[in-house]
Amino acid sequence: MFDVFDKPTWNDRESLFIYKPEVSGIMDGTSTIYQYAYPDTNYPILRMPFDIYDKEGNILPHGMYMIALDYDRKYLMFLQSNEIKARVPVAGLTEQMREDSDFKKREELAMKYQKYMNRGKQRKAKKFKKELEIYDKRVRTKLSATISEEENSVYILHYETAFQKAFAIIPKY
Repeated sequence: MFDVFDKPTWNDRESLFIYKPEVSGIMDGTSTIYQYAYPDTNYPILRMPFDIYDKEGNILPHGMYMIALDYDRKYLMFLQSNEIKARVPVAGLTEQMREDSDFKKREELAMKYQKYMNRGKQRKAKKFKKELEIYDKRVRTKLSATISEEENSVYILHYETAFQKAFAIIPKY
């Protein structure tokens, strides 16, 4: 006869197998990007037109990188596919203080959205969700990263978000 079993849940890979599969390699949460606890991937994108070498002969090839400022604000990191490819020390950093009114406005919008969603009034909640998206887009549009090659054998990496500006000096080898 046939064995009767529950219908598998397609978003859970363990339910697709009779025996539990063995996990090998890098597990979720152990990659370097998770160790630094980045909440999302809204970082400026750098299109680097040239290769960068270090004094040991390692190469950072040309390509597209996300540039992120680490948690301690000491390094600018080159990320590619959520892996840290290189990091350079920050030479200068300026931070703009956020006003409490900005935080309060966003919190009020989020609370109103949750309140109407919990009550089952999706039409009113949709209005507040749209306002939240507009507010968040305004903050995300101020992202930029550029790198320039100077004649005195250095590269200068500029990083800018809505509230932070940083630059790093990378020597040529």
